[in-house]
Amino acid sequence: MLIMKTVSRLLIVLLTVIERSSSMKVVGRAGEDVTLPCKYDFKYNGVLSACWGRGSIPRFGCNNQIISTDGRKVIESTRVSSRYQLLGRLEDGDVSLTILKTTEEDAGLYGCLVDIPGWFNDEKHHIDLIIEKVNPPASTTAATTTERGRHVTLVEEVS
Repeated sequence: MLIMKTVSRLLIVLLTVIERSSSMKVVGRAGEDVTLPCKYDFKYNGVLSACWGRGSIPRFGCNNQIISTDGRKVIESTRVSSRYQLLGRLEDGDVSLTILKTTEEDAGLYGCLVDIPGWFNDEKHHIDLIIEKVNPPASTTAATTTERGRHVTLVEEVS
């Protein structure tokens, strides 16, 4: 029994050490395109499948999957919106996600999982996307008055 507990603890420690994971923040502006980076070593690993999801990446697969690739092309049946694009060179290991015309609702945690063959070899990249509001253009108010028989419009900028 003692040996089983020791082996179990050792396995948990190894799994924690082996899993490759990174985390970063990306800041974008509402209405603009934003790219969330995710790349793997293509020269070492060859062509690999990958997926993107909303939220944290679980031990296996993608949570709330929004798009995936077989390593050579996007698997269209997994794309939940045409706003999600993989515009990098997939054949070079660039599976970065571009979100077109972001909105404030796009903010939050995203995860990219690169499926590396073997037990617990997958690469996981977590990106916290922050979307800044675009300041609305300064509004104006107009008032019309008469000045010595001329029609004059006064415009005042309000911020």
